Amino acid sequence: MLTHRQWEIVEQLVELDPLGTYPRRGAAHVAELVGATGFRLRLGEEVVTSEPSPVGAPAATLTLAVGEEALGTLELHGVLGDEARRIAEHGARIYSKGIRNSRRLDGQYGQRTIEDVNAMLERTPLTPRERDVVGRLLSGASTRQIAKSTGLTVATVNTYLKRIFAKLGVHSRVELVARVTGTRGVIPAGPAPSAAETDSSTA
Repeated sequence: MLTHRQWEIVEQLVELDPLGTYPRRGAAHVAELVGATGFRLRLGEEVVTSEPSPVGAPAATLTLAVGEEALGTLELHGVLGDEARRIAEHGARIYSKGIRNSRRLDGQYGQRTIEDVNAMLERTPLTPRERDVVGRLLSGASTRQIAKSTGLTVATVNTYLKRIFAKLGVHSRVELVARVTGTRGVIPAGPAPSAAETDSSTA
């Protein structure tokens, strides 16, 4: 069972903004998730280490990959038990998707301005409240931060996110950010929301 802090770290693993620092931040998050004392991240020719740099043999070496796409490895140092290793493997899977999507966004970031995003969201079946939640998510806000800034509960924000995922045909925050900000033509358009739906969204 994860602690409250561990759940917060998992949330931070899917926050890609700012893109340039995501690989180091994500590696640090995975290390903190399991109480590792340091890390060494290898992405192709790039090597990033915690400060101070770890010494000695790693306690665990995690393969970073998404499907058949190999990204690199993450070495964790310290003393890790079986449960910590299991959690680290789950964290590495989330982190791998974050690396892949941060690369996609970084390469295509100039294709869609905030005006483009807002105009595109207006053509989706999202209600005004749902569009507001998407906008806050794109700015890098966590579920708790969105709840606090909108006056909603965390449970209500999660309900909105489930509806948004279903309407836009995505399955995670990372995929939502990647599609909305970096890939054209993949968000389904839909009819304008009904008056009843709009009213309920602003309640």
